[in-house]
Amino acid sequence: MKIRAYVNPDLGNLPVRQKIMEYVGLFIVSLTHLLLFSLWTSPFYPLWYGCDSSFFTLVGRGILEGRVPYRDFFDLKGPYFFFVEAIGQLFAHDRIGAFIIQIPFAFASIVLIYEICLLFISKKKAIFVLIVYLWGHITTLWGGNTLEEFALPLSLLCLYIVLKEVALRRKSFNDLSFRTILLLGICLGIDVLAKISVSAPILGIIAAILYSDLTKKDLKRFFLNILYIILGVAFAALPVIIYFGMHGALTDLLFCVFKLGFSRGTDYYEQFNITWELKLSGCVFAFFFAILQRDRIQKEISVIIMAMSAATWLLLHLGTPFYYYFTTVYPALLLALIMFLKIYDPLIIFENKKQALTIALFFIYLCYYVPAGLDTVRTVIYDRYFESTNEYQQNAENIASLIPKYERDSVFSFMIDMQMFEATDMMPCCRYVVNLPFFIDLYPQAKDDILDMLENEPPKWLIIGDSFMENLPEIYESVMDKYECIYENSAGHLFRLQD
Repeated sequence: MKIRAYVNPDLGNLPVRQKIMEYVGLFIVSLTHLLLFSLWTSPFYPLWYGCDSSFFTLVGRGILEGRVPYRDFFDLKGPYFFFVEAIGQLFAHDRIGAFIIQIPFAFASIVLIYEICLLFISKKKAIFVLIVYLWGHITTLWGGNTLEEFALPLSLLCLYIVLKEVALRRKSFNDLSFRTILLLGICLGIDVLAKISVSAPILGIIAAILYSDLTKKDLKRFFLNILYIILGVAFAALPVIIYFGMHGALTDLLFCVFKLGFSRGTDYYEQFNITWELKLSGCVFAFFFAILQRDRIQKEISVIIMAMSAATWLLLHLGTPFYYYFTTVYPALLLALIMFLKIYDPLIIFENKKQALTIALFFIYLCYYVPAGLDTVRTVIYDRYFESTNEYQQNAENIASLIPKYERDSVFSFMIDMQMFEATDMMPCCRYVVNLPFFIDLYPQAKDDILDMLENEPPKWLIIGDSFMENLPEIYESVMDKYECIYENSAGHLFRLQD
């Protein structure tokens, strides 16, 4: 029995068993990668919490308890990400729930990269591409459980479907089925309703298709494509509108995700710098490869690479340059690398000036991400049994033990990372639970809301970090008037409302 693999025709058909074994191997690789490098969720590091990851699992648990994002948890990321977190929490609480849901997404990403490779290059070269991806992803995975890693397979799926049409079946963009265009619109809607920057690869693919319509002066096709894309976005938005509408939180959603999200993207806490650009070096490599080698690859593919890399470069200049944001670079980077290996076969280094420049740009990417990955590897090797994680867990439990169980629905915090709530399985009683100084700067009403809460409905318990007075002086004064510190350790200071 044979199964058709969507590969270079030279590779022919693969036996079912061989294909299954390849996928089993890819699953083992993706799972091992997560176990080793997803520091904040992997069972290998049971007490190693991350602030962002802990907040995301907190929201997921809150959804299962009937709480609603934006109304009960103030944040700017879109709802689809939090729904994924809630699914993870159905399987297991806290970090293990996040790890379980990471597994299918990581596996899907590596399978799609592998299948995209086989559209153009041999298996041996595909393995090299996977190594480049996996090594870079040691860094961009960050600590695990980030929105970008969940969005990546969606972008890769769109890329694979389009490439299968235009490369394997030698179709132009104008021959793409409207079903494919609709799928692009649905995936775009999901990404936009997660975080606008992760939609960059799909926006690039759509831009390439619409550009082709305009260059061929096919206005009918152009407007039909736009219509199907809008329809797809509407399909993606409909469940979100229904859910938040039923919970009376649609206004909160629109305000946090779009209005404040736009403000966040244009409010730079960190100025553009060379490190930021080095993190984007994969986009630069992809863009210039597509320009330099456009006469040696299919036109549609060169346009896709240019559009994806340009869109990714632009959108990743919004906000701040955290490592995990740059997971979004992989679709453009890897497709450019795949096409480079296809057209230079056999590969003779410095065959011509264009090739030499392309290699130099890729080398810049390697020079940044290889050492960055080594830093994480050293962390895994030498900090595997990090003593402070055990100490933090014990201190957090000591604080929580002083709060009666029947009063744990009246606990809030200031300048405490969300690890506290994950380590103790508590739920904060106010929506402004994370990044408070930043959000107050972005949305001053948050401070007024907190002061009003402390005045009229103060929580019974507060857990406070060391930098509270310096970062939130007005709130500090209000707290000191009403609360007394009854216990403290290195994890935080426990305050109780005075009678």
